[in-house]
Amino acid sequence: MAEKFDLVVIGGGNGGYIPAIRASQLGMSVALIEKREGGHLGGTCLNVGCIPTKALLQTAAMLNEARHGEEFGVKVGGVELDYEQAASRKDQVVGQLRKGVQGLMRKNKIQVYNGVGSFIKPKKIKVELEDGEEELEAGNVLISTGSAVSSLPGLEFDGEKVISSDDVVNMKDHYPESVIILGSGAVGVEFASMYNDFGTEVTVVEMLDRLVPAEDPEISTEIQKSFDNRGIHILTSTMADPESLEKTDSGVKIKVSAAGQGEKEEMQGEGGSYGEEDAPTGDADSDGDTLEAECILVAVGRKTVTEDLNLDATSVEVSDRGIVQVDEFGQTAEDGVYAAGDVIGGYWLAHAAGHEGIIAVEHMAGENPMPMDQNLVPRVTFCRPEIASFGLTKAQAEEEGYEVKESKFPFRAIGKALIEGEPNGFFKIVADAETDLILGMHAIGPKVTDLIAEGVFAKLVEGTPQEIGMSIHAHPSLAEVVAESAMAVDGHAIHF
Repeated sequence: MAEKFDLVVIGGGNGGYIPAIRASQLGMSVALIEKREGGHLGGTCLNVGCIPTKALLQTAAMLNEARHGEEFGVKVGGVELDYEQAASRKDQVVGQLRKGVQGLMRKNKIQVYNGVGSFIKPKKIKVELEDGEEELEAGNVLISTGSAVSSLPGLEFDGEKVISSDDVVNMKDHYPESVIILGSGAVGVEFASMYNDFGTEVTVVEMLDRLVPAEDPEISTEIQKSFDNRGIHILTSTMADPESLEKTDSGVKIKVSAAGQGEKEEMQGEGGSYGEEDAPTGDADSDGDTLEAECILVAVGRKTVTEDLNLDATSVEVSDRGIVQVDEFGQTAEDGVYAAGDVIGGYWLAHAAGHEGIIAVEHMAGENPMPMDQNLVPRVTFCRPEIASFGLTKAQAEEEGYEVKESKFPFRAIGKALIEGEPNGFFKIVADAETDLILGMHAIGPKVTDLIAEGVFAKLVEGTPQEIGMSIHAHPSLAEVVAESAMAVDGHAIHF
C-alpha cells in the first residue's frame, strides 16, 4: 500500500530540500526523493558546484594574499600550493554541510528516500531503490531535479583531457599545468581565476566580443583588464573547432579562429552566464591558430534533468530545450504539480532555486506568496575581482522604455578598499529617473558578492538610492561604496 504525504519532492538540491523544510514548517507531511549516490542532499551546489568550487577559490585567494604579504609588512617565504590538502579541506567543508542538511531533514521530520522518483500518474510516485521499489501518494508534487553538465559534440568528457566543472572539483591529487577554458560566463572566469592563482597557464576562449557577456559592458572591460594584468590569455570573438581536437600524450590540441558576425549574432541572447550558455565552438578557418594545453575545460552548457520523471504520465509541459513550463508560482499545467530550480529556466542559481521552491510550497499551502521576480535575483561570480549584479543594466532599462539615471563609484575612493589592498573596481546603480526606484546594481571589486545584498533588499522594499544614502554606513567599511554610489545617482557623492 502506498504511503501518503501532503508533499512529495523529487530532487534534493536547493530547489528541493529548502522548500521541503518550508513545507514542514507549514504543517505538511513531506517526502523527499534524491537519487545521488550515497543519498547526499544539496544537489549540484553542495556536492560539485558552489560549495566545493568556492572552497578551492578560497585557497586561491589565500595564495594570492600570501604572495603579496610583504606589501603589508608580512614576510612569508617559500609560498606554494599543497593541492592535496586544498582538495582535502574542500571535501571536509562539503562533508560537514552534507551532515548539516541531513540533520535538518531529521529535525523537520522529512522522510528521505535515496532512489529515482518518477510519475505513475500525477499524484502517484514510484521510487526505485537499491533493494526494490516503493510507491508514494502525494497531495502535491514538487519537481526539483536540477541540471547537469552537458558535453558538446566532438568534446565529450573523458575526465582527463576534456573535462567538466564536475571533474575539476573531483580532482584529488593534481591540477593541470595548462588549460584551455571554453566559455567566459561565471563558471569560466571563476576557474580561470583559480587556476591562474594556482600557477596554471590559462587560455579563455569566448565567441562573443567580451568576457562575462551577460554582465554590464564596463564590468567586462574591468575583468578583462584584471585578467590581462595577471597573465591570463583571453581570446574573445573566437571559436574553437571540435572536429580539430587532437588528444596527444601530453594533452590536447584544438584549432581556433575568429568568430564571424553571423555566429556571434546567432549566439547573442541564447542563454547567458547564469543558465544555458552556448558554446564558443564552430568550424575554424583554415588560417586559424592551434592551441595546446594539458586539458580543455568545457565551462558552458548545462541541461535540465527530467528524463527519469516519466512526465508523459502527467500534463506537465516541457519546452524543446527541456524547460518545465510553470506560472509565476511554479505551478505546471498539471494541477498540484509544481516545479522549481534549474528545470524551470530563469537564473540557474542555487539561491534562485531555493526561493522558487519556497514560493511553490507556500502557494500550494494556500498562503499568498509574492510571485518570483527575476530582477531580484543576485548574480554573483567569485573570480578575482568578484562580480555581482541584479536587475537591469542601463541599456536594458532604456530598451524597456525607462528614462534612466546611473551612477558609478570607484573602490579607489573607499578607504577600506585601500586598506585591504583592493582599490580596483566600482559599484553602479541604475535608477528610474521618473520614480527614483532602483532598477539594478552592477559591481566588480572586493566583497561585492556580499555587498550586493543591500541593493536587493532596497529594491524589494521599493527603496530609492536617496534612502540608501541616508542610511549610515560604518567607516571604514567596504559597504560605504554602496552609500556613495547611491548618493552619486543624483550627483551628491562625497568622496569622488
